[in-house]
Amino acid sequence: MIGNDVVDLATAKIESNWKRKGFLSKQFTTYEQILIQKASNQDEMVWMLWSLKESTYKAYQRINYNRGFYPIKIEIQSLELSDNEYFATTSLFNKTFYGKTHVESEMIHSIVLLSDSDFKKVTNYTTNTILKDKNSLPFCSITKNPLSISHHGAFKKIVQFHLK
Repeated sequence: MIGNDVVDLATAKIESNWKRKGFLSKQFTTYEQILIQKASNQDEMVWMLWSLKESTYKAYQRINYNRGFYPIKIEIQSLELSDNEYFATTSLFNKTFYGKTHVESEMIHSIVLLSDSDFKKVTNYTTNTILKDKNSLPFCSITKNPLSISHHGAFKKIVQFHLK
């Protein structure tokens, strides 16, 4: 299904110290830690990977509702930069997802889906016709399409996955 996450980089810098002892090993796999160590902007890489993990978690909830805290179980399997966007393959509980991340100077925004071809079915959502299902997952009350809502600091992103 769909998941999205936004990170306000200024807020993350104030509220989170990813350099504290043990943080990286509790949140990121060895491969992900190597990506962070090799990055020219380590802050940006940490929050981009975090955003992909959070988006993957949200997408997984639509398939198999299973609340929990799974950052180390959500694995970034590949990460490539193309045309100022990062493309990733992630997994959680043996389910593969495809992610796209846009990085700006103040914000990082990731969207994760079950199929790489489904990105054409995603649009930004701006109206207030939002309801929640029995698991508190948001959907559009008019179209019944799934929504993913994320907010952090000064930023809020709502995306809609068009089923048809």
